[in-house]
Amino acid sequence: MVAHQSVAFFVSFLMLSLVLRPRSTEALKIISVTNGGTEGSWGLLEICPDGSRAIGYQTQNDPLDVILYDKTAMNSIRLFCDDTAGTSITSALGETGTWQLRQNCPPGEALASFRLRVETYDPELSDNTSVNSIQFNCTDGTLLNFNGNSGGVWGDFSAEQCDLTGICGLETRVMPTAALSDNTALNNVGFLCC
Repeated sequence: MVAHQSVAFFVSFLMLSLVLRPRSTEALKIISVTNGGTEGSWGLLEICPDGSRAIGYQTQNDPLDVILYDKTAMNSIRLFCDDTAGTSITSALGETGTWQLRQNCPPGEALASFRLRVETYDPELSDNTSVNSIQFNCTDGTLLNFNGNSGGVWGDFSAEQCDLTGICGLETRVMPTAALSDNTALNNVGFLCC
């Protein structure tokens, strides 16, 4: 009886560990750009539910045309997954700004590559902004061209693309708000191919 209970417990433990095991990222690749900022810390990698991919995005932006003590431009990004629950994912978030309108790929398509509009860090400036805007190409080549903040310069699209599989995760590098400092909020982002 004790041996039977031990075997049953072991089988239950193995089944539970399979259910609770996180999605393996060994076979996944992260795409990136060369002009991202270096300030701040990387947030946690967030991934769409298994079998789904990102079909749209939304950004949180501070406007640059108002007088603020510390302008931060693009603060956060949210991806929308195509699972049945309509999951949205974020990584590290900036603390200010307004969420902009959601941008979507055409039906059946997913986000595949991206580029950033970045103001390069300049120690002589008292108010750097780092990432100002982002553009995505969808798997069918459609350009999602939301014009966020206008500061900085557009870099190249990510050298690697997720053109067959689509993007299914993200991690962001964000400088947190600190008193009496130059906060740049979102500095960089990497996306996971499914």
